[in-house]
Amino acid sequence: MPIFEYQCDSCKQEFEKLVFAGDEPDITCPECKSRDVTKKMSAASFMGKSMGTCAADAPKGFS
Repeated sequence: MPIFEYQCDSCKQEFEKLVFAGDEPDITCPECKSRDVTKKMSAASFMGKSMGTCAADAPKGFS
């Protein structure tokens, strides 16, 4: 269950959301309730892709 970062295209509010499988189409802005949101690229998403899903696999200082 990854946490993703989003930005609302309507009010520009940035927020994080814990996303379960199949929930992504239902993401709404917590500020204005718009569904017009964009998923942002974050350092955590890059690290998760390249380093696997286990925190024990992360380099020292990144767990």
